[in-house]
Amino acid sequence: MSNPADVSVAICTHMSGIARTLRMALRGMGVRYVALANDTAQLVEGFAAAEPSCVIIYVESADPADLGLQALNFIRKSADSPNARIPVVAVSSSRDLPTINAVINGGGHEYVLFPASGDVLLKKITAARTATRPWIDRADYFGPERRVDREAQPAVESVPESEAGDAAEAGEKTAG
Repeated sequence: MSNPADVSVAICTHMSGIARTLRMALRGMGVRYVALANDTAQLVEGFAAAEPSCVIIYVESADPADLGLQALNFIRKSADSPNARIPVVAVSSSRDLPTINAVINGGGHEYVLFPASGDVLLKKITAARTATRPWIDRADYFGPERRVDREAQPAVESVPESEAGDAAEAGEKTAG
C-alpha cells in the first residue's frame, strides 16, 4: 500500500461540497479512484463499479438518525452490505466524545477531524487497511476490536546512557 495510486476509496456523504473536498484532497495525494455516494444505494453501486479498499463516511453527530452513522450501520450490519469488513474511516467536524464513541461503537476503524489534509486522510486509510486488530462479531457489535493492543508495542522511555549511569550511581549511594 505504499503507492497511493493502488488505493481506491468510496466517499459516502449527502453533502456534495464535503465529498468534493475529500476527493480533491485524496487526488492531491495520488489516489486515482475515488467514488462518491450520497446514500447507501449509491454506495452499493460504487462497490459494483469498483472494489474500494476503504470507505470514508461523513458523520455530523451522535444522533442515530445521522446519515453517516446510518451508512456505517448499513456497511457493518446489513445483509445487503457488499463488504461488511471493509475499513471505514469516519470524518467529522465534531470533536465531542459522544460522536467519536458512536463511530467507534458502530465499527469504524479511524476518526478524522474535518477539515483534514490529504496526507492525514491517506495515513488514516493506510492505518485502517493495515490494522491487525482482531475482528469482533457479536450480537451487539460487529467491527474491529475497539482497543489497541498496547502490549504489542510497549512504550519505552529512552534515557541517555550518561543519565542512566548517574541514576544507577545515585541509587547505589542511597541504598548503601
